[in-house]
Amino acid sequence: MLRIGLLTSGGDCQALNATMRGIVKTVLRNSKEKVEIYGFEDGYQGLIYGRYRKMSWADFSGILIKGGTILGTSRTPFKLLDTPEADGV
Repeated sequence: MLRIGLLTSGGDCQALNATMRGIVKTVLRNSKEKVEIYGFEDGYQGLIYGRYRKMSWADFSGILIKGGTILGTSRTPFKLLDTPEADGV
């Protein structure tokens, strides 16, 4: 099984939705094995705090005309990622 994680980080930029759609479309069309797509919500915060969702082709339908990113973004300071927070994360 092939598992792919999608994460958009650092702020919105043009064509993030189109890029994600293109990746998913290409992988689903060309993979010889079963594929699972996971989207991490709000950039690296989703990765750190376990905020993700399993996605299907339907999640990427009709997103070319939407601005921003369907997953959201955040500006997480990488320099502080090695310092645990009060909750242990």
